[in-house]
Amino acid sequence: MSAAQYARLVPKKYRSRTLPKIDRPWRPRVIAWAGPAAFYPNRFYEIDKWYKARIDKPEKLPEMHIIDPADHMKSLNELMKKPEIEPINIGFKKREETVKSEKSEKDRAELERKSRHMQLRIDIDSLSVENLSVYRHFQVFDHLFGDNNVQRLEVNYSDNVIHNGNILTASTTVTRPEVTIEGVGNGKGFNTLFMVNLDGNGFEEKKNKGEMVQWVVSNIPDGESIEKGTEVIEYLQPLPFYGTGYHRVAFVLFRHSQPVDLKLDGSTLENRIHSISELYKSHENLLTPSAIRFFQTSYDNSVKTKLNSLGLKSPLYDYEYRPALKPDQREFPEKPQPFDLYLDMYRDSKEVEKEILEKRLSEIKLDNVEEPKWIDPDYVENKKKLPAWLHAKILERKGVGHGKYHNDVQ
Repeated sequence: MSAAQYARLVPKKYRSRTLPKIDRPWRPRVIAWAGPAAFYPNRFYEIDKWYKARIDKPEKLPEMHIIDPADHMKSLNELMKKPEIEPINIGFKKREETVKSEKSEKDRAELERKSRHMQLRIDIDSLSVENLSVYRHFQVFDHLFGDNNVQRLEVNYSDNVIHNGNILTASTTVTRPEVTIEGVGNGKGFNTLFMVNLDGNGFEEKKNKGEMVQWVVSNIPDGESIEKGTEVIEYLQPLPFYGTGYHRVAFVLFRHSQPVDLKLDGSTLENRIHSISELYKSHENLLTPSAIRFFQTSYDNSVKTKLNSLGLKSPLYDYEYRPALKPDQREFPEKPQPFDLYLDMYRDSKEVEKEILEKRLSEIKLDNVEEPKWIDPDYVENKKKLPAWLHAKILERKGVGHGKYHNDVQ
């Protein structure tokens, strides 16, 4: 009711001492945009304010995958079925497989208990390492030729035995390994050993044209040591460049009845790039692959030392990530957010990482340096003169942003 109606209906002595509620025309409520006030520093960086600083993450859209209708409609059994490959007789006698003894239920339960409690010990030397699935998993045969392993080949770097894909440090491979080859021809025939780095081709002009050949010894008499052969390419330790991850280094043994003349150049690092598949194709009437071993290695300081001794610099490789999706930069974004974090989103990522790294390096804790007692001794002056966002960065040493510049592990 209106004020006049209230005065007529209610006597004065019964009227409320407070003002009555007056009907007013309804007005739409409009949410006002803060405008430039959204970027006032004190609004975001004061701890006792209602607003907590936040920044919108860039939207990441899923990649589109094309589905082949022919393969999509196949059943699981059809997809899992392996193509039948007719075996080829290459002249080697099939090795007899050892028959494994069946374990009782009591022995199986005991093995399961030890495995669950991390007490099970396995002797690697007693295991059969002739498992071709390991080579297929690491795609070694995709880079070479096929799956034939009918001759024993033992390769040792001092106490480090090469099995199937075990990891060795690059410093372990500085000197040439000890190689033992099984004699299968009663003193007749020859062997040729290749040491190939399948991931070592780092030359752009020879990309996808071969692998890095580390060592080649040809015409090794059957049953004799490797020193009796001819060293075609001198030994060079594997050189996995910085940032290229693990490299697969394979020892491939070829069997042949007559001496072969391999004209391979290994004078420079670039000349060591040869295609093993093409080499085998050109000599397939003479060479027969008989054994293979491989290991994995990655970069360490010995690689840089070896490259420097060859008069080369050690290259650095970095992974190029796809640029993150982010909205167009505006003077006044739709959502209020800290302007320094907003601008960092549009800066070069390497520039931001460099700034963070310099900050971390400047605050490395040394043994003979004591950390100051106060985070900001000039707190009062900095509070008055410095912008709030810059002053907040000074206080980040033990505050909310501590983890951005520190990686302390307790």
